[in-house]
Amino acid sequence: MLILILAIASSLLFFAIVLSLWIAEVFESQHIRNKKNLTPARPYVLLSIGEAFDPIYSILWDAPVAALQLVNSAGKAGLPVARLQPIYRNAASSFPEIYDGSNFLQWIQFLEEMSLISWHGDAVVLTPDGQAFLRFRFVTDAMVEA
Repeated sequence: MLILILAIASSLLFFAIVLSLWIAEVFESQHIRNKKNLTPARPYVLLSIGEAFDPIYSILWDAPVAALQLVNSAGKAGLPVARLQPIYRNAASSFPEIYDGSNFLQWIQFLEEMSLISWHGDAVVLTPDGQAFLRFRFVTDAMVEA
């Protein structure tokens, strides 16, 4: 009898834990979505795609290009957004005048607004425009170096 009570109690506890984890995931997802909607839409007015092809300004695009290459290497499955944070931190410390007053979330939104990446849940995927940007940018860089 005691074993039956323990088995029922442990089953109920298991389902309660699974339900709690599901509820926590839903709330965390809503929190991230709300946080995404509260940030300004265009934080990087100093950066434009055209500058990525200009040899003078292209250094400012080293971090976004590195992020796009990393996302591209993940393929169609996408890459967790958190894996791009070290690239952002490195760029922010290298160019504080560009990244001052903005955060990682705004940087990701900038890349999404430029149609270079697509952000779904906690993963980002390179868009066809992003793939074309990488392909064309490196063709242009090779022509500049030659």
